[in-house]
Amino acid sequence: MAFKNIELDENIVLKNKIPILIKDPNWLKLFGDVDNKNIQNIKEELTELVEAQGELERKEKALQKEKTLAMKMILGISNAVNNENKIQSVGLLDEYKEKIEKINEELDNIIYQLETIPSKIREVNFNLLKATVYYGYKELKSKEKNLKEVTDELESMRERIKFLINQKYDYEEWINSTYSFLHGLLGSEEIEKLDEQILE
Repeated sequence: MAFKNIELDENIVLKNKIPILIKDPNWLKLFGDVDNKNIQNIKEELTELVEAQGELERKEKALQKEKTLAMKMILGISNAVNNENKIQSVGLLDEYKEKIEKINEELDNIIYQLETIPSKIREVNFNLLKATVYYGYKELKSKEKNLKEVTDELESMRERIKFLINQKYDYEEWINSTYSFLHGLLGSEEIEKLDEQILE
């Protein structure tokens, strides 16, 4: 694996009831689409295994149904041969017996795969957990650093804004007081003349 081999106790998976990560909404939200080859490769491998397990379970179900049907046919044909003397149906009986043998072979193979696939899923899920912890921890440290920088910058801006607001109030107060004072001394006509003369 491309990431440092971090030590995690495999029993943690059982103890903490860690789910199949690719089915966990929180994992998907945080890490499902991260730009990390390692996580994406393991995620793909795990997805394939989970899909294969689902496919095997569907096949097993379909074969069990087929087998039940074939057994019912055998019972029906046996009854026809033994009780109704329909000897011509003996060939059909052999066909269905052969069919059940083939189904049993397929079922044995599927059941074997279904017994082995969960341990593969657990192993790959554990690898994905390790990759997630490694990536997540690095990102955590990086984002904590960025958060501190942003917080410091906000604090500095807050101080600057506070200073500017105070300066604004000081200017406003001085302007209003000066206008009031001059207006009181000279009257509004003189103030208008001064505005035109001095501020033109």
